[in-house]
Amino acid sequence: MSKKNYDSAFCGSLPLHKINLIQAHGVLLIVGFTDFLIQQVSENVEKLLQKSPAELVDTPLTDYFSPVQLADVKKKFEDASTAKLPYTLTLEWGGVARDFLAIIHRKEDALLIELELSAASDRSAAFTDIYLDLRHAMAAMDQAGDIAGVAAIAAEEIKRVSGFDKVLIYRFDADWNGTVIAEVLEEGMDAYLGLTFPASDIPQQVRNLYLRNPYRMIPDREGEPVGLYPVINPVSQNFVDLSDCDLRMVAGVHVEYMRNMKIMASMSIRIIKDDLLWGLFSCHHRTPRQLSFETCAVLEFLSNILSARITSLHNKERFAALTRLQEVHAKLVEQVYQADDLVEALTTYPVTVLNVLGAEGAVILSEKRIDTIGKTPSKNDIKELVLWLYSNNFAQLYQHDSLASVYDEAAGYASVASGVLSLPLNPEKREYIIAFRPEVLQSIDWGGDPSTALTFDKDNIHYHPRSSFASWQQTVKRTAVAWKSYELEVAESFRNFLLEYKLRKHSF
Repeated sequence: MSKKNYDSAFCGSLPLHKINLIQAHGVLLIVGFTDFLIQQVSENVEKLLQKSPAELVDTPLTDYFSPVQLADVKKKFEDASTAKLPYTLTLEWGGVARDFLAIIHRKEDALLIELELSAASDRSAAFTDIYLDLRHAMAAMDQAGDIAGVAAIAAEEIKRVSGFDKVLIYRFDADWNGTVIAEVLEEGMDAYLGLTFPASDIPQQVRNLYLRNPYRMIPDREGEPVGLYPVINPVSQNFVDLSDCDLRMVAGVHVEYMRNMKIMASMSIRIIKDDLLWGLFSCHHRTPRQLSFETCAVLEFLSNILSARITSLHNKERFAALTRLQEVHAKLVEQVYQADDLVEALTTYPVTVLNVLGAEGAVILSEKRIDTIGKTPSKNDIKELVLWLYSNNFAQLYQHDSLASVYDEAAGYASVASGVLSLPLNPEKREYIIAFRPEVLQSIDWGGDPSTALTFDKDNIHYHPRSSFASWQQTVKRTAVAWKSYELEVAESFRNFLLEYKLRKHSF
């Protein structure tokens, strides 16, 4: 059994940004940027403005909120690329003024204004408390010496600040499956540490939204969704793009997923490395739980601290490994220039081609010779492999950690060559250096059978997430340890050296 990408093209194709519903703990107003006329409102707006949606549409927002504040909002969003901003808006109604926290962003010629139903003054956090939380977390994470350690500390800090029953950290692999590398939980909750969850649990479209929005909060899975009035925006004549709205309603299948996990509230917070989604904090609670904007901001900042620390640790580890490998490469180049025979220099001297390519076997092919070192397939198998590489026009560096998954004939020698790294020198003359890595059996403990991540009703339209997250073990065969990016970087340098050497010596 080989590794499989359990991402879901079906889930990833759903138009989540045009779901046209919001969660019930806030109110959404869509207003014209130039005139501040209300174009659309969420149907629960009467709780805030004491008027029905029909009465509010086409009226100016300045009738309800401070005109001075709104003028300042307009100034801040003159640049259409301005990021989403928090803002305190004063509601002036019946001679009483109350402050409400608004999250505002611009979408073309409209402003989307999300308002918390609770007044801002009801739960403002003291700056000193927030500052102490952040200082404590930063100091703790700075002490961690590796990614596993910093993840464990970060999970503890997120749980302490947020008050959620469980906090776990996912790390995505190359196929976007997420493995839980840290977890803190209350007694009686299901533990997922070490389990891998298929990519379909967080499909591509959802992952893309995390690059734009740092967190996603669902305070109550059973909260009734709230529609917009009117349904179609009267100005754009289309659904409003709610991609960047904190209040955007969650898809029904995710509500069912939460129900199967036995949680009522959840929050996910992104972890970014090199501008890409590296992982997620996932926070679970057994009862409804809503966090203030201030607390969400602290959690976002903690995520940024973790992202920076992970990047620093990764870069430190990569630099040390790359430096060691470059020293090996330099030694091998020195040997080549000291030797009379290239093949002899690469295979019999203290540093060999195996050392520089991180392999257990390698073959050096020229027009006249096939020389091997270490554990390799037979020479006939190597000739067939070279023909496959040439016919597929792999004229540059090529590597694969499961050769048998793309080249059927490799299944017969997977024990010695599940991984392949090809350095073409002159493909027309069948001149290559090919390195091999052996099969490494891997056991993956999935959080439920990934092949049943989604099940469809008889109509093939309605679907459901899996109901069990019990450990389901998969044994991955015919797969080697993949070459890391810095190893490929050195391999390319080695290939360039060999090409230059050939030009100078006019031979191989």
